[in-house]
Amino acid sequence: MEKLLRETKPRGSFLFPFELYHTEDSLGTYYVSPHWHQDLEIIHLQKGQIQLFIDGVSYQPAENTIIFINREELHHLNCLAPGVLYDALVFPLEFLSFDTLDYCQQKYLLPLIQKHLVFPRFINSGHPCYAPIKQQLEEIEKLHTTFPLGYQLATKTALFQILTCLVQQNCLIAAADSVMPLNSKKVNLLREVSTYLENQVIPKISLEEAAAHFYMSPNYFCKFFKKNFGCTYTNYLNRLRLEKACRMLTDTALPIMEISLLCGFDNLSYFNRLFREKKGVTPSEYRRQIAL
Repeated sequence: MEKLLRETKPRGSFLFPFELYHTEDSLGTYYVSPHWHQDLEIIHLQKGQIQLFIDGVSYQPAENTIIFINREELHHLNCLAPGVLYDALVFPLEFLSFDTLDYCQQKYLLPLIQKHLVFPRFINSGHPCYAPIKQQLEEIEKLHTTFPLGYQLATKTALFQILTCLVQQNCLIAAADSVMPLNSKKVNLLREVSTYLENQVIPKISLEEAAAHFYMSPNYFCKFFKKNFGCTYTNYLNRLRLEKACRMLTDTALPIMEISLLCGFDNLSYFNRLFREKKGVTPSEYRRQIAL
């Protein structure tokens, strides 16, 4: 598969490639830009409203929903209102694999690794798997808060319990029978658009130029963009620029005015106003909070 937007950030450590991300958004402005990875991602949405795009399909899952994002699925999300709370577990399926070929490896793990089987998209609060999987997710969160001796083994045990529950309830889906078919042509186009704009964050590129690059009229490009990315073209670019600004505020000591210019904002007042609107603090306050 092409490397467009592939996230290559390492998870955990070489011997324990597992990461838990805890997100609380009191402002309703949190945003995760489009990306894909070879890892399985499990999101437990506990509170709030999010809009989640997976391979160009928009979802607005209810509170108390467990979401599975399968390997190589292009996805991004944004919060729709204040008060969002969710945990995301990200790890390669090989993390659960065995060196010795046994029944479990042959029947379940290899088919999942090879994408012959896929995970269900949602497990909602009324599903028989919800309560037992929620219990295991909460146990994993506790383990990665206190880090007791043997937490690595306990984490893998909990993940196997989740997989066992899905198997027992016949929730794993044969890829050929999946109700989530991939429109590869559309997904590739979404990756190309996202990657193109990632590379055009700093140069000022108009809507007309971007549309022409993909042989679309500006009007059609606007509709295509809103449908598949959940926001306007301008809002999307501003989000990318603000994320770049956040990284520079965190990783460099550059003056805020210089960061504003480097991220494509010619007007410092507009940059400060937009930053506060989206992040809830000014750039200088953000830098101070990160330094604490």
